Amino acid sequence: MTNIAAVKAGESGSASGAGDRGARWMVTLLTIGYALNLLDRQIINILGEPIKRDLHLADWQLGALSGISFALLYSVAALPIARLADRSNRARIIGIAILVWSFFTAAGAVAANFVQLLLLRIGVGVGEAGGGPPSQSLIADSFPPERRSGALAIFSLGAPVGASIGLIGGGILAGVIGWRWTLVCAGVPGLVLGALVLLTVRDPHRDVPVKREAPSLRSALAMLASSRAFLLIVFGTALLSFVNYGAMAFAGSFYLRIHVVELAALGARIGLDPLGVVGLGLGLLGATGGSLGAMVGGRLGDRLGVRDVRALALIPAVGSVLCAASYVVMFTLPGAVASLASFAVASFFSSLWYGPGTLAMQRLAGPDSKATALAVALLVNSMIGLSLGPLLIGVASDAMAPGLGQAEGLRAGILMGLSAGLVSGLLLWLASRRIAADLTEREGV
Repeated sequence: MTNIAAVKAGESGSASGAGDRGARWMVTLLTIGYALNLLDRQIINILGEPIKRDLHLADWQLGALSGISFALLYSVAALPIARLADRSNRARIIGIAILVWSFFTAAGAVAANFVQLLLLRIGVGVGEAGGGPPSQSLIADSFPPERRSGALAIFSLGAPVGASIGLIGGGILAGVIGWRWTLVCAGVPGLVLGALVLLTVRDPHRDVPVKREAPSLRSALAMLASSRAFLLIVFGTALLSFVNYGAMAFAGSFYLRIHVVELAALGARIGLDPLGVVGLGLGLLGATGGSLGAMVGGRLGDRLGVRDVRALALIPAVGSVLCAASYVVMFTLPGAVASLASFAVASFFSSLWYGPGTLAMQRLAGPDSKATALAVALLVNSMIGLSLGPLLIGVASDAMAPGLGQAEGLRAGILMGLSAGLVSGLLLWLASRRIAADLTEREGV
């Protein structure tokens, strides 16, 4: 039986160094790593149309490259990697993971057909499975409770920033050097970053004098399954990811099919082709809205979550519903410029959950299973959001294309997928009604 006082003392000791240069350096590197994670994951979306033409793919195959290629092993690998992270050096695991996914991203340049590219993207997913949960666990152990939501929100800035850089860089570079060399350019920075993490980042567990034995996998999973709030948050955020991944997997294709004339005219004035305009617009607006949303959500989580833990679930609930509504506006506005501008609003609301939602899951997991809890969330997120979102929207698009045409068929498929945001909001609201009781049972306070 773990001694509660010893656990609290150990956690306090790990948090006491949060203000030093080492902690700031760690968060900086891990945030950049998360940005590269999303860049390497999302760049395939903006390159979808050139890849489709070059490799002669259907929309369902584009959806598979964007989603299921990751979920096949990304979600499966995350759990054993997280268990290893809960028991060993998390910094080393993160550094190796960055090297692996960066290598496979660059290697995608040599793919000659759908199967080869699918297998290489699976390799990217396996590497990225070792990035998020260990990083979030490491950050949580390095900051005191009143600053954890904010610290996790800073880490989460990597998502909108990395995805946006991928959209901007991918859209511009694809027209200059082609999609293959663009993948090479996306993978190379991670090789440098992975080496920096291995050489310079420390795991505070090594500085904690009290050794705690992590529970067995069966015990950890049973404990997590016993928390209704944890399960509701996991499935609620997974459905939000269904909305995000599904919409963004086809955003580039949507604009090229629906708004290509307006984009071409706009691009002629600024020296970019239509794909470059799409990448620039989605990238800049997504980074702006997403970054603000992550920071606002983290600040709200720190302020409101201390007073009332229900806020840790209510903030993501509000974000989910408003995110889906914003996407409906984005994909139905008649003008390309107004549509792109509305993406900033959708990105803001889609990012509100990062800090408070992640903190809620970690608190519900207890002190010794943080990475495991986040890996479980990642598994469900991958299977529902990352895998099914792009794939089902691609299938719906192909099914409706004969009657509506490729352009309107894709729009209809995307709009159908956005209904998952309403269910996401409902599940997260239900979690807010249960979280206080579950945390009382878990933390004894």
